[in-house]
Amino acid sequence: MADRHTISLVIATISRPTLARSLRSLVGQDWRPGDEVLVVGDGVQPVARELCEQFARLISLRYLENPGPRGFWGHHARNWVLDTRQARGSYLMALDDDDEYTPGAIASARRAFDLLPVAHPHIFRMSGHPSCELLWSEPAVRVGNFGTPCIACPNDPNKLGRYALTYAGDFEFARTTLAHYPGGWPVWREEVVCAVRPTQQRG
Repeated sequence: MADRHTISLVIATISRPTLARSLRSLVGQDWRPGDEVLVVGDGVQPVARELCEQFARLISLRYLENPGPRGFWGHHARNWVLDTRQARGSYLMALDDDDEYTPGAIASARRAFDLLPVAHPHIFRMSGHPSCELLWSEPAVRVGNFGTPCIACPNDPNKLGRYALTYAGDFEFARTTLAHYPGGWPVWREEVVCAVRPTQQRG
């Protein structure tokens, strides 16, 4: 029987050296048929393209390049993926190219999606954020209380918001997406799916 939910993970990149570590954290996750990783270069990124060719042998990965405006923390690239409907999964997740997924992150997310009879936005937790060791710190939709890797949304083009071209663009994406759902509220999940800049935390 086919899985009820498939996942498209979007990584916007400017070819940071940490991209390799981010991609390594995806190897061994519970990927299923129909899942995919989309690495989106914020403009032409030859180093990222070469790295993605290597990892495409290990996971279902597509490398894309945003042909339009650049900058703003990868929000242009993420919006381009949404505008052009590049993602094929039933749920959208995202990861920054200097963070990494925790072991079992994808399995945890899929279990959470399967608990609901209808698809709904979720906000998971992330560890090691500079402003707070564990986000979310409280179940509140506000700036600074979650980051891009926390958010998972149904891939419904009619309900997906867009990233604002500010540092808090992830908040605007969540806010404008949640406005399309009854009550405007996500499912708050305790699972920690992402570690923020983990080498900085250790060193």
